[in-house]
Amino acid sequence: MIRLSGENQQLLHELEKEISKDELDKNWKRFMKFTPIHSGSRREKKAVEFIVRKLEEYGLVPQIFHYDAYLSDPKWAELVVLEPCTMEIQCTPYRQVGTTGAGGLEGEVIYICPEEIGRAECRNKIVLAEQKTSGDWMGLRYPLTLKLQQMGVKGIIVIEQDTFVSTIIHQRADFSVSGNPTPDNLHLIQTIPAIVSVSNKDGQILKTLAKQGHMRVRLTSIVETRWKRLPLPVAEIKGSKNPEQFILVNGHVDTPPFSPGVTDNASGVVAILELSRVLNSHREKLDRSIRFAFWTAHEIGRYGGSTWYNDRFWHDLRYYCIGFLNIDSPGAEGATTYRAAPIAEVRDAVFDSIKAVTGIEVETSRWPTRAGDSSFWGTGIPHASTVSARPEGLYDPFVNYSGGGWWWHTAWATLDRGDINILYTDIKVNLNYILRMTNCRILPMNFVPYAEGMLKTLEEIQKKADKVRSYFNLYPVIEKAADFKDLAALLEETVKRVEACEVSEDVIETLNYCIMWVSRHINPVAHSDAEKTAQMDMETFGARPFPRIHGILKLADMPLHQSAEFKLLQTKLLRERNYVEDGFHLANELIRKTLAQVEKSLS
Repeated sequence: MIRLSGENQQLLHELEKEISKDELDKNWKRFMKFTPIHSGSRREKKAVEFIVRKLEEYGLVPQIFHYDAYLSDPKWAELVVLEPCTMEIQCTPYRQVGTTGAGGLEGEVIYICPEEIGRAECRNKIVLAEQKTSGDWMGLRYPLTLKLQQMGVKGIIVIEQDTFVSTIIHQRADFSVSGNPTPDNLHLIQTIPAIVSVSNKDGQILKTLAKQGHMRVRLTSIVETRWKRLPLPVAEIKGSKNPEQFILVNGHVDTPPFSPGVTDNASGVVAILELSRVLNSHREKLDRSIRFAFWTAHEIGRYGGSTWYNDRFWHDLRYYCIGFLNIDSPGAEGATTYRAAPIAEVRDAVFDSIKAVTGIEVETSRWPTRAGDSSFWGTGIPHASTVSARPEGLYDPFVNYSGGGWWWHTAWATLDRGDINILYTDIKVNLNYILRMTNCRILPMNFVPYAEGMLKTLEEIQKKADKVRSYFNLYPVIEKAADFKDLAALLEETVKRVEACEVSEDVIETLNYCIMWVSRHINPVAHSDAEKTAQMDMETFGARPFPRIHGILKLADMPLHQSAEFKLLQTKLLRERNYVEDGFHLANELIRKTLAQVEKSLS
């Protein structure tokens, strides 16, 4: 792995010493006075004004962009059981498009177990369903809710899956489209008039009543859906050697509806402000630039701010952004460890940053998740996050994320659920990562673990779909991925050789060009099923590996190979396989060409 030079290690030490707990504490308490922050609200406007004032105070020159966002803002919900008894159950509305109006709606309630969702008859019924499903770790959401709409459901009562704290309700969403909709995908956003959540404890009571039959309720869900004009503040520290290249450091401003959001994401905003203050005080020592972005429309806008920014500045991001660091949920109470880091070319840089600050050696990797404004997969930018987590026993497995705190997306996310000392440590880790990205002479990306993880994933998918291998398989992609693994190892060996000797700037530029564009070729095929300038829908959004060819599992589940459905999907998958194979091919050819050029220069 590429190491920081002695000079940069000294710079890092100076930067770390300048992190101020007093400044963090002051800013955190001040920002919490704006929460809860719903996008499009006066509170959000005040929060953005505060961010801009602090950036200016720290010597930066922020820009405020304005854009139109399609928001679905939940206001309130009510659930009253009418039969076989009368009672009111506390509930919260989903972040979704539909609304009942003030009068609400009445109907018969039927319980449908997770395996039968989308199959059991439910026309003109209110469905009681589990948040937890067998097919999606995020639970009941698109495309199941869209299927229920097509089947004529009147409304949905969702039983919160959290048994860690069974009396709370996490504010959840039925996101389908990522960012603003277009004429091509607006139909994917379901419009069921009412979807509400109840706690796991109350859900068990309702389930008992529903199973007895003849259960009726009055359901009210008020959600305001419309376009709003929103602000988006951005500030940049220009590097001194390669100012055109930059790392994007970002987090969202708004909090979940009805939640103070102490660690989702008030703490993230405070962390980014402190990073901007400390780094700007040493701006002349930074080689590459750092761009700070504060997203609006994250919670109720389907990642509206980050997707708009990707659309608006796509060319700049595509050709000059060396990486993306998402800062969401730092400083959570009890978050004393670090969970598995995403499998990526920057994994080692994340591991090294964590170990340098805490001494913790993160030993496991995972496929990236769909949360956290990961709106740049199609553009090909490397993604990273270095946020701490609560240890096993304190970690609520039903949340995402607040460090695994049970208060995630609830009204209980108050200031006392944050820890200034843990926030301080998280900022030091992020500072380590940022300086590696800006000041390492060769970009600190190692494709070897990434290649190994991708090859293993592809082989596992193929194994699960072995039934249809005679009709469709992933063997051509697996072959290219195996070549990529071998070439990645050669590239890493060459980088280490170059690091150990004096070489010209031309050699460094050749290697950095290769590293950056291998990312651009590989990331979209590994994580996105959209074109490079488009956004994928929320069903995949980076969490499903190789989403273009993941449908081979659906093909393998079909009983007959001669059916029209089979042939249609087979044709689509063949085209998608070509796309993925080409991504590996382009990366492999670039590495081969680069290795030959560097060897010629070294000899």
